[in-house]
Amino acid sequence: MSRLTIGERIVLHLSRYDLLNDDPYNIPWDLTQDGIAASLRISRAHSSIELKKLREADKVDERQTHIKGGKIKRKSYTLTPSGREDAKRLMEFAEKEGIDIMPMLDMKRCDPQTILDSVDEEDRDILGVACVLRCSVPRSELPETAKPVIPVDVNGMVVLSDTVKNNITSVADEELIRKWHSAAADHWLDKDDTQERLYHLVCSGRIKDACKLVANDHEKLTNNINDDLFDILAGMDVPDRYITDVFPVKITVALGSGDTDRAEALVTALTAKDNEIGLLYSADIEMKKGNHAKALEMVNSLKDTDRFEVKLRRAEALGHLGDEKGAFRILEDMKHNTVSSGTVDGIDRIYIQMSAISAASGKYDSSVAYLLKALNVTTEDGKKRIYGLLATSYDALGADDKAKDCRVRSR
Repeated sequence: MSRLTIGERIVLHLSRYDLLNDDPYNIPWDLTQDGIAASLRISRAHSSIELKKLREADKVDERQTHIKGGKIKRKSYTLTPSGREDAKRLMEFAEKEGIDIMPMLDMKRCDPQTILDSVDEEDRDILGVACVLRCSVPRSELPETAKPVIPVDVNGMVVLSDTVKNNITSVADEELIRKWHSAAADHWLDKDDTQERLYHLVCSGRIKDACKLVANDHEKLTNNINDDLFDILAGMDVPDRYITDVFPVKITVALGSGDTDRAEALVTALTAKDNEIGLLYSADIEMKKGNHAKALEMVNSLKDTDRFEVKLRRAEALGHLGDEKGAFRILEDMKHNTVSSGTVDGIDRIYIQMSAISAASGKYDSSVAYLLKALNVTTEDGKKRIYGLLATSYDALGADDKAKDCRVRSR
């Protein structure tokens, strides 16, 4: 590797892009000065110096061109005929000398330990954070590095392939991985992405912080139940002191994902900690199974029957048992009491329950009307869930266009 200069590596890099049959005015980011620096893991200043030498030696051409995916023109570089001859000669030299040039030109081919060893500790950790982040982020949101070890696209977004990420993390020890995940968790602290922050908190071993996040942001999580969230919570060990805060969310997500077996196991542990809360979520499981009479019996056995959560479940059970009037009587009373208290907290859930009871009896027009009311009083986090419910009701009414629009809004 040391037998090839930076200038020669640039020539070989450019030779990988044959523009003869491509649009010369819409070229890859890799042929810009920043793209070359990122690909070869050299500084932008070093790239600039070497490109100037190559231009003066008539090895490369420089011109202003449109970059794929970009909105403005940038300087790009291509080989001249003389440069192509040099590239051919260098390839033959490398083959003859047994030099593997691909690791020098392609980060995916480079030995990950070599990459980590070639940068200082600060740059290593910034690269590590970029590797454990699960989605692309603007490069500007990560600290600067002494070397351009984090490639970006034309829009300034970090572009590390899964291959590179897996290679880098495979050679890092567990303590280092946890350190990177901890920094990634802090990255999401002010980005309003509870699920991503939770994922990194769990991976970093910051379980106390993860438990507090679940307890404080439970509505955000349960309004957007998905397989990834289920997996994150399933892999989250919960200290005894946080069981009553976290297990209700785990149970709700498990039921929303259709895993009643896991929900039952969690309820058993929750009941051992707090029998009343355990009974409440046992009722949810029974309703999920269709055992509404048993669920109603559980709810009625609770000590504090005037609690919001208890009354909401009683109404749900009565509605499924055919007592629509009794269910709506409870819900209307709950709505009146909530409004009288000078707040709208929870009214969206009351309307959602009214909608569910209406839908269960085939009254889909009423179901839609209640969901639209819920939409007007819910939080931003609750809107996606309600749009998903609206899509189902519109499907039942045959309103395909409205259902399609709601599905888009629910994502």
